[in-house]
Amino acid sequence: MKLKYHFLSGLILACGLGLSSCNDSFLERNPKDQLSDISFWKTADDATKYATGIYLYLIEPENHTIMTDCYTDNAIPVHVGAEQGVLSAGTAVSSNPHFLQLWQAAYETIRRCQIFYEHIGEVSMNEKAKAQLTAEVQFLEAFAYHNLWKYMGGVPILDHPLQLNEPLPARSSAEETYEYVVKLLDKAAPNLPEIRTAADHGKASAGACYALKARMAFYNHKYDVAEAAAEQVMQTGKFGLYPNYGDLFQPVAETCNEILFDREYVENPKNGNEGSVIGLFFSPVDFGGWEALSPTQDMVDAYPCTDGKSIAESPLYNPAKPFENRDPRLAYSIFWPGTTCGPMTFNNKYMGDGSHTRTGYCMRKYINPDNYGIQNYDWTNFIYIRYAEVLLTYAEARNENLSAPDVKVYDAVNQIRQRVNLPGLKEGLSKDQMRDAIRLERRLELAFEGIHLFDTRSYRTTEKDVTKPVYGIDPDGKKILIETRKFNPNRDYLWAIPLKEIDLSQGVLKQNPEWD
Repeated sequence: MKLKYHFLSGLILACGLGLSSCNDSFLERNPKDQLSDISFWKTADDATKYATGIYLYLIEPENHTIMTDCYTDNAIPVHVGAEQGVLSAGTAVSSNPHFLQLWQAAYETIRRCQIFYEHIGEVSMNEKAKAQLTAEVQFLEAFAYHNLWKYMGGVPILDHPLQLNEPLPARSSAEETYEYVVKLLDKAAPNLPEIRTAADHGKASAGACYALKARMAFYNHKYDVAEAAAEQVMQTGKFGLYPNYGDLFQPVAETCNEILFDREYVENPKNGNEGSVIGLFFSPVDFGGWEALSPTQDMVDAYPCTDGKSIAESPLYNPAKPFENRDPRLAYSIFWPGTTCGPMTFNNKYMGDGSHTRTGYCMRKYINPDNYGIQNYDWTNFIYIRYAEVLLTYAEARNENLSAPDVKVYDAVNQIRQRVNLPGLKEGLSKDQMRDAIRLERRLELAFEGIHLFDTRSYRTTEKDVTKPVYGIDPDGKKILIETRKFNPNRDYLWAIPLKEIDLSQGVLKQNPEWD
């Protein structure tokens, strides 16, 4: 494995510039006592390093992506009293640190993008290269706004880096924010390569632009737009499914053409700027991790048997040996007692003590067996967008646009199933039956990838999913009730605008409904 991005050099330059934001609020500025705009914005190398530094501010894979499954029927958090615990329980308030972290990370990205736009005209470089670099930054800006939009709805849209004491613009509507993101993506795509080579893998591409547009349109119920954008990715002919589902989430597959956009890390990293903490967060305690996420029994039971039938229908299912003859994605995604990773074996004998699993299960996806013991930061890249999501978005959007599913809908879904040797979907499904089948496929295929929460919000099923009783298994394998959770449908389909930012705005920012 090699160094993918020179994050550190880019970061030093990006953060050293006087116009970078401070930690407390995206409205504030650092002192201009380091590298100045006058001395910096000169060469193509300057602009490239600055743009590269922006990637470091991508949304956290750990807390703000993977952990979102804990706010669904897929999982619950281990640490009940932490900010993730109250979010899962439905008892969070607008001062929850998660909201501020999301907001600040997104606006730090957006501010840096605006600074880039202000100065790129001053840089002496090839015009085609300048257009491509600008498009790359436009994608990063779009990605930041798309995260805010998914969580919080409409947000302030900035057209320049705000100066100290400059009034904050009011929130745009959710529809206006959506339209702004789509326009950015449409503007960026023509100036980007369809797919990135291994040498610059992880950087924005036209394929990533189309895929993000498809996701946004899908969540906004604009199924015609979603279908068309997803089809643009498919028609490039540059993307495909990686043959081995489990290896897809390991370093061996880091440059494969299923990945449209990811967060890249350095091999054998020595610090948090270079490496991932996914393994530290989610691997079992016995492996050196925090075991922060506990998959639910409902999630485990949702995986079909190898004949494609549910555990309630399949003759292959044996309650005495519940993990045999199951969809391979179950073993690639979840640890159950007795499963191994490298030289380590997972057990749940200490479950429920505040540090170990609460359900008897633990997350397996993204755990690197070559980093057992979690003695260092990990180097497994985190995938934000991949081709399997594009296929499933295409299938569901097209199904919604038709009176009944056609061969293209079936083909898109069955490609996903065939990769793990599941039979194709039964012929003759109705539109409603196909919708249910695709939604289940999305849940299983994209588990722990920061997708399921926003799927359920789009479907308006989060309340039903979250308020189901949470079950797990005890050390003897017996099914046990863990907890029940609350969900306020008038409030919890959007998260709060951070209380601190509401206060700083002096009344300009309006809070989402029923968040105090």
